[in-house]
Amino acid sequence: MKRKIIVDFVINLALLIVAGCVILLPTFKLSNIKAIMIIVFSLYSLFKLTQFVLTMKEKDYESLFAFIISLGVIISLLFIELTPKCLALIVFAWIGLMSLNKLKKADFYHDRKNKMWILRLIILFIFLTIGLLTILNLFYETSVQIIIIGYLLFINSVLDIIDPVVVYLMGDK
Repeated sequence: MKRKIIVDFVINLALLIVAGCVILLPTFKLSNIKAIMIIVFSLYSLFKLTQFVLTMKEKDYESLFAFIISLGVIISLLFIELTPKCLALIVFAWIGLMSLNKLKKADFYHDRKNKMWILRLIILFIFLTIGLLTILNLFYETSVQIIIIGYLLFINSVLDIIDPVVVYLMGDK
């Protein structure tokens, strides 16, 4: 099994666990949305940077772009007051930029005549749909916002796990 497949799977599984922990945070009465978002996106960007560094030889820059996008979210969270409207705008920007990143990955596969580009487009549309539904539900109380962000990250991680699993099952064709 190629190193890239293993690294992608392990990193995305770790992000899945982080997202699961975020979903459980309101159960423990942790409701500081700004601190939670900064910590979660810091972990997300750290994992994506690690993924890029470990798979740099593959010339796949999706994780580097995800790191840069998440770093932008962290910087914006540090400098604004987090109202539900600002939270929705930040999540909307993150979803939009991550969608462009996923579209770039689909184009990467299409340029190499790999049928995975169809799967990546389906993943992109699922991500966009879930993202837009997430934005609509960010105007409730803080605990609901945390759960919704957790679900968004959880679904994003599940969608990102699909890629290495399918590549492994296809035999890297």
